Amino acid sequence: MRQYLETQKHLITLQHESEEKFLSEFRTGKYTIENPYVVKNPYLINPLAAVICFNTEEDVAVKVTVKGKAVEGDLDHTFAAAREHVLPIYGLYDAYVNTVVLTLEDGKTAEVKIEVEELNINKAFSCDTTYDYFGKDIMIISTATPLIDSARTCGFDYAGDLRWVMTEKASWDIKQLANGRLLVSSYRSMQKPYYTVGLMEIGFCGKIYVEHRLPGGYHHDAIELENGNLLAATDNNFDESVEDYVVEVDRETGAIVKSWDLLKILPREQGKAGDWNHHDWFHNNAVWYDLPTNSITMSGRHQDAVINFNYDTGKLNWIIGDPEGWGEEWQQYFFKNVTKGDFDWQYEQHAARILPNGDVFLFDNGTYRSKTTENRVPPEDNFSRGVIYRIDTDKMEIEQVWQYGKERGAEFYSPYICNVDYYGEGHYMVHSGGISTFKGKHTDELGALQINKHREEHIHLTLEIITVEVLNNEVKYELKVKGGNYYRARRLALYDEKTNYGLGKGKFLGGFGVNLEFGLKVKFKEAGVELPKQYALSFVLEEDRLALRGTFAEGSQVLLELKGAEGSKFYSVPTEVHDITAACVSFEEQKENDVQYYVNREGLSGEFDMYLNIDNLKYDIKTSLKL
Repeated sequence: MRQYLETQKHLITLQHESEEKFLSEFRTGKYTIENPYVVKNPYLINPLAAVICFNTEEDVAVKVTVKGKAVEGDLDHTFAAAREHVLPIYGLYDAYVNTVVLTLEDGKTAEVKIEVEELNINKAFSCDTTYDYFGKDIMIISTATPLIDSARTCGFDYAGDLRWVMTEKASWDIKQLANGRLLVSSYRSMQKPYYTVGLMEIGFCGKIYVEHRLPGGYHHDAIELENGNLLAATDNNFDESVEDYVVEVDRETGAIVKSWDLLKILPREQGKAGDWNHHDWFHNNAVWYDLPTNSITMSGRHQDAVINFNYDTGKLNWIIGDPEGWGEEWQQYFFKNVTKGDFDWQYEQHAARILPNGDVFLFDNGTYRSKTTENRVPPEDNFSRGVIYRIDTDKMEIEQVWQYGKERGAEFYSPYICNVDYYGEGHYMVHSGGISTFKGKHTDELGALQINKHREEHIHLTLEIITVEVLNNEVKYELKVKGGNYYRARRLALYDEKTNYGLGKGKFLGGFGVNLEFGLKVKFKEAGVELPKQYALSFVLEEDRLALRGTFAEGSQVLLELKGAEGSKFYSVPTEVHDITAACVSFEEQKENDVQYYVNREGLSGEFDMYLNIDNLKYDIKTSLKL
């Protein structure tokens, strides 16, 4: 008899168990600064982090110095006075015996050695900068290709040395919150190809402090508002459409306090980009809030359009993009180009944002560089760039005021993903994260999709990134990493005044809601045989949901039945196959007819026997649940 069900603890629970174990061992021993208790990879997902624990007789501050391979690589931070010291250590090197110096405020010092084995993580191919410019920051790049074992979200210092990593499959954007923690995607899937259950607040050690679970999941981008809430890209009704919905999340409760549906703001069938499809018609990949205009800006890759609408009313304010293909009634929202000199519209862009002076900054992927098939620019002649547009919303005029990347041609061309960042006037970052060549030729195909397509010829596929920082039109930093595509880049400091490490179990906020039950009463014929292996059925019972995986023919009727003491609950497992023209991230290898479906545990309790009904045949899979 095949076993279909396994149970799985959440990473928050596993991390808490790890923390409780090392705290217990530390607190039952007598550890001093000369003989501290050291825990490597304490939260299981960052082997370049550690915790050092010891006691002092009096409250005393401690300075930690993680020694670099050169003195410029030293990282240090002073922790507040205490008697019990549980100190997070960031920025270790792999394949190296690291030295950490502990210094008490009375001058007493001690050295701790922490050896880290070599990690199978893509290293920097080159990093061209200076310590005087880049200082002690790291450049974090979030992977778009975690199916490649060596491609992981990670960070490099001024010398191009690997100093930070996440071994779990987290991607999308990474932003630092006001409390110093990082806002990243959850590592758990909700729907293929890449929708996750929500967002996580984590520390640089990898510890999860909060998982914000969203009813429609999460993708691409989120930001922290001034009131502390989160503005996140999500989905509404997956069967109808995807990537056209945004929500505001109460930071304290996880509740959805406001939402915006682009199907109520924009036309679905107009302004089609080269990769448009009916299901993923807008493909939002950016969320930005502008306080002076009380507006939200979003980036629709599949309409070649950056849009802006009022936060309160949802009323459309303007659209930046090539107006070709939009009906007459929509032309009023577009800008007229008044640039004297070089100007290009953006195509299939990413990471749009409003600068403090009102300019619009975005990454122009330039994919196809045309609204029509016959005028497409081939990849070997194309370019990607960071670009700043100045807009006059009274006159509805637009001017291109800055760009970087066009001059580099195809070598900087990324047909998908990527981002820009703003440090100050004239100081910008431009991250071309989706560069790919096959057999030496640049391609419009997306790296995250090519991994499977060219699995038999993977030696001919090259995935890489180029991340550049420009100060007053001078390139001050350039990082190249080969072996994967990386969704976005973010420059951060491992230790700074925001450093905020805390003990205790992380929290779960928000939720998925109660699953809708199948509304029709249907009698099924008993199959009388064991479920055929062709369906590749498996279940994972998580702490907050039941995950079903299987392979079913498109259009087949599949119902999951949970039979309890009070009767049966039926759930319809969707088997439709939707077009995927923009797999920005590839979290897991799946065939077209692979299905994943989740039954949320909210509202469910008791013992249930499980059955699978496929096209009117009922299979008893001899599996029981206790919820």
